[in-house]
Amino acid sequence: MEETGRSGFTLIELLVTLALMALLAGLAVPAMGRFIDGGRLRGAAEQLVQELRQARNRALAFQQTVYFSFSNGQTAGWCYGWSDRGHCDCRLKTAAAGACISGDSDTPTLHRQGAADFPSVALEAQPTTTTRPLRFAAIRGTARAASLVLSNRAGGVRVIISPLGRVRTCSISGKTFPPC
Repeated sequence: MEETGRSGFTLIELLVTLALMALLAGLAVPAMGRFIDGGRLRGAAEQLVQELRQARNRALAFQQTVYFSFSNGQTAGWCYGWSDRGHCDCRLKTAAAGACISGDSDTPTLHRQGAADFPSVALEAQPTTTTRPLRFAAIRGTARAASLVLSNRAGGVRVIISPLGRVRTCSISGKTFPPC
């Protein structure tokens, strides 16, 4: 019999290859979800730490008290923000009266972050932190001790504010930061 010289894949080889690719994709999707959740948790924690440090630096640089406010509303989700003009409402999204703004009255800067910025990340604060805003003192940048917890499926991160106003993070669960 004469050989035709055609080359290619048989139907069985193609089906085995497709089955292996489907199996590998099925294993990769949950791992990718955990990777994305871990990135969101790390981003939310780093952003919170950055805002806390920025508020403390503002208090020290301009020698004025800075107020850091939290809200953990059930319908709108959580938010936080800071202002050098007194207590502020982080739920306000414009530079209106009572919003978390700083700077001069000509060009105020809005300082707020919320749950919409970090999907699937939950913020829990001590009850005293949510009812009484954190305040960085004008002279030494000191504050009362507070602790906030950010969490999602990837784990939990604790953000700790010391009485000296220093901010640090540690992992409650997961491998995002050093353990608590």
